[in-house]
Amino acid sequence: MMRVQEAVDCQYQVALARKSGGDPKSYTCYLYRQGLDKILKKCGEETFEAVIAAKGDDEGDTVGELNDVLYHLTVLLCALDVPLDNVMEQLNIRCASEGKTLDELSQVILERSVQKEGDSYTAYLFHEGLDKILKKVGEACSLLLIAAKNGDGEAVAYEAADLLYHLLATMLCKGIPMDALADELERRSEKTGNLKQFRQTNLNT
Repeated sequence: MMRVQEAVDCQYQVALARKSGGDPKSYTCYLYRQGLDKILKKCGEETFEAVIAAKGDDEGDTVGELNDVLYHLTVLLCALDVPLDNVMEQLNIRCASEGKTLDELSQVILERSVQKEGDSYTAYLFHEGLDKILKKVGEACSLLLIAAKNGDGEAVAYEAADLLYHLLATMLCKGIPMDALADELERRSEKTGNLKQFRQTNLNT
């Protein structure tokens, strides 16, 4: 099963298509019109909200916020012409793997999370606990935003992969199954080609 990978791939392709045109009322087209700084701001805000949600007990809220991060991350990658494949390659390197999907990599992370602390970075991270993982989520996001402002596509792919790794670790640390993430991704994909419609109330966000 590659439900999460397929949903993220679809989200990326739709966001990429919207970059060259589409419904001007769509939220994605609005982001592109506002420019890179607006997209970076939303990436930072959504990551912060995901960290806050992860400290709570509402699984649905956490999954929703993680989806918001994934959505804005795909828009950022498209805005900078960074292929999703490059991010996945870096994520596989990060996990000492090759050619694995997000779904498969989540299982790799889960298996390593229960090893002895000194066996791997993942084992160390899970031994330290959720707060440590969330700290790394924030750090990874900050480094991604810096790389994006510098226009360094290679660094963006690397930092985006690092952010994805720590987001997966967050889910697994909280016991959230990948199916929950896939369900939400697929549900959102039914909305106007996987994209939000922006409202007047969004113009100042």
